[in-house]
Amino acid sequence: MMRKLKSNWQSIALTVVVIISLFISWVIWTNPFPYEGARHENYSSNQSQQYTPQSMGDVYLPTKAIETNKNGNQNQLHSPKANLILSVKKELQHWKLGRTNIVKQNNSDVYLSYLRRRNSLMLTYPDEIPSSVFDETFSQSIDTDRVNQINHIVIPLNGQHEIYLLGDHHYSVYRVRVEKGDFSKIRQLLTSMEKIPVDHKIINGVAVMVYPRSFELPELGYQITAQNIDTLSASLMSTNQHTTITANRNGNETTYTDGTNRRLIFNRQNGTMKYENYLSKDDRESTSQIFSHFYSKLTAIGIPLDNLRYDEVSDHGRQLNYRPYVNSFPIFNSNGYGEVTLESTESGNERYWMSLYSLQVPLPIDHQTVKLPSSTDVINQLHATNRMRDIKDLRVGYIWKNTDKDKHVVKLIPTYFIKYHGRWVEYTELEK
Repeated sequence: MMRKLKSNWQSIALTVVVIISLFISWVIWTNPFPYEGARHENYSSNQSQQYTPQSMGDVYLPTKAIETNKNGNQNQLHSPKANLILSVKKELQHWKLGRTNIVKQNNSDVYLSYLRRRNSLMLTYPDEIPSSVFDETFSQSIDTDRVNQINHIVIPLNGQHEIYLLGDHHYSVYRVRVEKGDFSKIRQLLTSMEKIPVDHKIINGVAVMVYPRSFELPELGYQITAQNIDTLSASLMSTNQHTTITANRNGNETTYTDGTNRRLIFNRQNGTMKYENYLSKDDRESTSQIFSHFYSKLTAIGIPLDNLRYDEVSDHGRQLNYRPYVNSFPIFNSNGYGEVTLESTESGNERYWMSLYSLQVPLPIDHQTVKLPSSTDVINQLHATNRMRDIKDLRVGYIWKNTDKDKHVVKLIPTYFIKYHGRWVEYTELEK
């Protein structure tokens, strides 16, 4: 008996291994808990790389929601617990919009009356968007030949079967027939939102939302994440052709080139980079496709899109700026942290400006609030500096400030920002 076992030990061992393997497989298939534990472990180890997938319509969402009651009082709606604008988007995607007509153009008084339309919800973009992006965002097919640029979407809440699209350029007002849509669901979304009194004015020829009274906003804390420069450079510099990427270091800057038409300059001191791709004029993207083209670039590069929103378009329409937003308020940083700017020139060159750093996870901090002055007080202070004529816009947002204790944690402080000579400046800087 022992002799047989010794002579067949390999076969017996193999049989035992097979039996054990079958038993383990049976346990895994019949008991989901080990699998869930493994999945959780994998998620935890890669948590810093997990981002919510964003569609093109999410990146190009409006950023402000303004409710106007039946008495004409306006309030900006926001909440750290609910994304009202995203919820409205999902509702509008089930609507069917029909015929579009021009109501009025080139009349600032009429335009202002629609910005203040009573018993309505208005969704506002930070800058104009083409009507094709509106169609993509809300799954519609309005007449893009008739409606050019859109800055605001006005949704009456009194049962009218129509909405209004407003374009600041030429003070354009368009009426769009609602063939199918449930306005009651929109009204239900407005409950339990925090409110800040606002109003609309025309300042230096530009429609501006102002804050008629002082108000408070909380300070916020966020953990930041940094992309790996090697991964990012490989993503930007890689092509279908076999090329060799070289890196040359000079002081705080490293320049990556592929020997042909691509170059990336990385500044290690502040974590920012500039990328250039020299294309021919025939290879450039058409202006009408810039918004979708640059969204494809954002996803291809692998930039976290959770908090990133479209923020501005240049006058020539071939440069877009994207900025982080929190609770419907934009975030600014002197080093451009969190921002992305993409440009496609008429000659065919593409240029990108971005940083390694982006907001990742909100953190609990002391619930301190900052009291902001009314817009009237801010404007009066600017009048006193004789700079008012050069101001094109005003907005409330958060300034990104690094903390001394932890370089991975930043504090967001609410304040006013002024568009002065084409760039956004924290308002106290103009008082100096």
